[in-house]
Amino acid sequence: MYCPYCGVGLADSEKICPLCKKELPDIFGKEKGMFPKSPRPRDKEDFRGFLFLCTLLFLAAAGICLAMDLAIWKRVTFSGICIGSFVLFYSAFLLPRWFKRPNPVIFFPIFSVCLLCFLLYLDLMYGNGWFLSFAFPVVGGYALLTEAAVVLVRYVRGGRFFIFGALFFLFGAFSAISELLFRITFSLKLTLVVSYIPMILLCALGLGLIVVAMVPPFRRYLERRFFV
Repeated sequence: MYCPYCGVGLADSEKICPLCKKELPDIFGKEKGMFPKSPRPRDKEDFRGFLFLCTLLFLAAAGICLAMDLAIWKRVTFSGICIGSFVLFYSAFLLPRWFKRPNPVIFFPIFSVCLLCFLLYLDLMYGNGWFLSFAFPVVGGYALLTEAAVVLVRYVRGGRFFIFGALFFLFGAFSAISELLFRITFSLKLTLVVSYIPMILLCALGLGLIVVAMVPPFRRYLERRFFV
């Protein structure tokens, strides 16, 4: 149950909103909801026909790019980049739609693996040798942190401020590590030029959320105000 004036979450026994201090209507506590349920629930739309059409279009586009590449250059050049881009887009936006309840815990690692394979292809194609020393640890590190965030948010009910605070702090620290790996890979001077800005902001935000989590009254106020 929520306050009709400010939207804050309410207990069933409350008669006055603890946030805006307004008296709640009599309907609260007597009815299960402000509006009656629809007698005919709306059927969920089936996107499989659209997904099947998009899959055919992607396969046709990939085949055309590959055929043009082989006809002009007699080898795979730009078509590999096009096909890799198609696979990334498909794994990120279309593949989960084939399932009624797509689980991001499963589909995000699939997208991460596709991204790493695409970057490995680019490295092998151009021969710069930056995949193992830069792309793999950076993309893999951010993927692991993001996957941890998805798992914790999805399966852990309490302690959200602690969770997000720690994750923001780790993301901020890893941004500095990413720049150092970039500079080591391309033989640049070992100094932080760009990453210190997101590092300071993310670490400060993370520490702020941890402090909020350690102050129960402030934490409860924010949980009720932002439905955390």
